[in-house]
Amino acid sequence: MVKYSTISVPKELHSELHNMVTEKPELGYSSIAEFCKEAVRVHLTNIRMERREAFVQRIDLDGLLGEIELASRTKGGEYRKIFEKSRNCTFTITPKGKIINCNDEIVDHLGYASKDELLGRDISSIFADGREMNEMMNYVLSHNSVKSYDIKLLRKDEKPLDFLLSLGAIKENGKVNKYVGTGEDITVRKMVEARLKRERDMLSKVIDEIYDGIIIHQDGKIKFAGGRCEALGYSPKEIEGMNVSDLIAPEDRERVVEITEKRVEGKDISPIQRYKIISKDGKIREIEASTRIIEYEGRPASLSVVRYPL
Repeated sequence: MVKYSTISVPKELHSELHNMVTEKPELGYSSIAEFCKEAVRVHLTNIRMERREAFVQRIDLDGLLGEIELASRTKGGEYRKIFEKSRNCTFTITPKGKIINCNDEIVDHLGYASKDELLGRDISSIFADGREMNEMMNYVLSHNSVKSYDIKLLRKDEKPLDFLLSLGAIKENGKVNKYVGTGEDITVRKMVEARLKRERDMLSKVIDEIYDGIIIHQDGKIKFAGGRCEALGYSPKEIEGMNVSDLIAPEDRERVVEITEKRVEGKDISPIQRYKIISKDGKIREIEASTRIIEYEGRPASLSVVRYPL
């Protein structure tokens, strides 16, 4: 009996994916379902990879390549088994750029039916941009290896994929005998990061359009500032990291500390308070702050909207 399953996505994300599929046919997706299927596959691969990520970051690639070279001479069968079963996309190429071996993982990611379709091909056929490929290979020639190089590969259907490639040269008698490469498909991750960036940029734009200043302070330090902060005379970037007390006039500092402590303790304190502050030009001005307690980085913090009182 065939089993069916469905994937549900939020309405806003569904609309975004629909636009992507219909407006960018060059990506190679015929439907939202097809994209989701690939996203799940890549996500599951990433989950498996995360367990080894910390280890991979500490790998001595030059030393590893030497061990692989030795293993290929003395333990050929074991080496081939590890190569084939690797969860990474793995391949080897000749000094002239011909693919002489690859595992099923890269075959699957690049959309080929079998590894036979890739063997013997020029490595340039799987790169989206020949110039970027040449830059990477020139770096390897100069440094013997490269780690986590961000580059686009090309599927059989010509859809570009974002990859992190690590590539190293195996030498014999001082000459390059072959290159060994491993890669991680980060296409879906990059799409998610791009979407989050758009959302952050939009939020930042909204905040910057607000006349009032927005400040998050915790343990006496300003952790975040947004808006125009004109009431303080500073730009948001200038006050991030400053001590709150440096902005408060001496006669109000004790009161600010007392009120903040009471709020954190959950006591009934009016959210709107007036304080005297020292603006950037050194003048004492009165501002109005509407404050409430939020959680920031896992701990209580104060979120204040600052403005000149009417």
